Amino acid sequence: MKNTYQTYLAETPVETFRADFIRRGAMCAAISKRYPQLAAVGAEADATLAQIDTRRALLQQAEDDQIRAHAIEDVEKLDVVEVYTELRRTMSAKRYDVLTLLPDAPSALGSLGAKNFGARVNQAVANLKALPDGDPLKVTLLPQLQVELAEFHQADLAEDATRANLQSGRVALLLYKTELSQAREGQLGAIQKVLADREKTAQFTIPWRKPARPAEEPVVGTPGAMTTPPTPKAP
Repeated sequence: MKNTYQTYLAETPVETFRADFIRRGAMCAAISKRYPQLAAVGAEADATLAQIDTRRALLQQAEDDQIRAHAIEDVEKLDVVEVYTELRRTMSAKRYDVLTLLPDAPSALGSLGAKNFGARVNQAVANLKALPDGDPLKVTLLPQLQVELAEFHQADLAEDATRANLQSGRVALLLYKTELSQAREGQLGAIQKVLADREKTAQFTIPWRKPARPAEEPVVGTPGAMTTPPTPKAP
C-alpha cells in the first residue's frame, strides 16, 4: 500500500524540509503523552532541525562572504580605472601615442568582467614598461598603476575563492537533502509503526509536490499549432 504523503526530493526547498521537521517534532512531543514511543521520534526531528539550521547558517555565511568579496573586487577595479584615467589624460596632454599605449577608453575598460579587465590592464602595463627608462610617466604613474593592479588581482583571487566555496556549499546542501529525505522517511515509518494508521501518519508531515513543468508552446507548422493565415496580395 502506498504512503499517503509525498516523498521529498532534491528539488524540495530546504525551508520545506525545515518546517516539516519542526511540525513532526512538535506533534510527536505533544502526542507522546499517549504514545511515549514517539518522544524519541520527536527528539530526533528536533535534532535534525538543529543540523539544518547549522547548514543553512554556513551557507548563508558563504553567500555573504561572496557578496563582500565581489564588492571589494569592484572597489579595487575602480581604483585601477582611476589611475588609468589619470595616465591617459596626462599622456594625451603631453602628446603620447595614447591609442597605442592605452587603447581602451576608461568607461569601456571599467565595464569589462574581472578576467578581461585584468588582462587588458596587464597589457597596458606591459605597453608602458616598453617606454624609455627615463620617461617621466613611466617613473611616476606606472608604479601607481602597478600597485592598484596588484591589489585588484588579489581581490579577484579572493572573490574566486569565495565563489568556489559558495558553489561547494550549495552542492553539499543538495546532497544533504538526500540524507534529510531518508531521515524523514525513517521517522514517518516509526510513527506509522506506532499509530498503524497511514492517514494519521500523513499528518506528521507537510505536503509538498514537485511543481509541474509549464506546457511548451506549440511550434508553428506542427500539428495543432496555431498559424497566421498569409496576408492576401494586393490586386
